[in-house]
Amino acid sequence: MQVVELVPPAVRTEPMPGQSLGEAFLPLEDYINETMSLLASQPDATEILVERVKPLRFSEVNGAYEQAIAMVNSH
Repeated sequence: MQVVELVPPAVRTEPMPGQSLGEAFLPLEDYINETMSLLASQPDATEILVERVKPLRFSEVNGAYEQAIAMVNSH
């Protein structure tokens, strides 16, 4: 059995009212397409990161943690 962590960015869905309309959020179809492409091209991956989530995922390592949290909380 293999476990793969999917790391989504903010995606246009409706868990919160209005989130599906947020221009800063990645359209759900784009997220699904990129994720499926990454899974197909990286069959042994343990973590799948779409491009949009990488600045947040690596913000602490890159010294941008405070800016990343401020960006997330501004939406």
